[in-house]
Amino acid sequence: MNFEDAAREDKVLTPPPAGEAAPPQVSHGKVWHRISAEPGYLKAELFGRQTADETRKFLEALHAAALEHLRARILVCVRNSKPIFTVERYGISRYLDIAFKSAHKIALMGDTPELRIAHQYIAMLAVMRGVDLRTFQDEIVAIEWLRSDDTRSKGRGHP
Repeated sequence: MNFEDAAREDKVLTPPPAGEAAPPQVSHGKVWHRISAEPGYLKAELFGRQTADETRKFLEALHAAALEHLRARILVCVRNSKPIFTVERYGISRYLDIAFKSAHKIALMGDTPELRIAHQYIAMLAVMRGVDLRTFQDEIVAIEWLRSDDTRSKGRGHP
């Protein structure tokens, strides 16, 4: 499916590759994401997400990209999106299980206070499941943490 087809069908939209003009901030229920392999981590940006289905599609794409690029360190930046407090409805628990089994280290960022509160809730659930996930307000700090050896997963026992 190409960008234009996705736009007509109100599907998850992937913006043009880096270097080309990025689409304007998404509105009217349009959602898009960009996932890129950076040195030492995967950067996943999600814009305009409103529904559980959009969340699941983004998480599926993120999981596929992590496998393709062999990256266990992931920066997730969520912008202009609805906060998630019903984790099961959005399918996040399944991906927390995958993150635990794969020993992922995940930095989660949101652009509004509401998103950051929701992310803190997700981080609490992640920690309870043994996932090394932290929330951040500053991307530089998040990247430094991802690249560091500071991780709770060291020495954790698998059930």
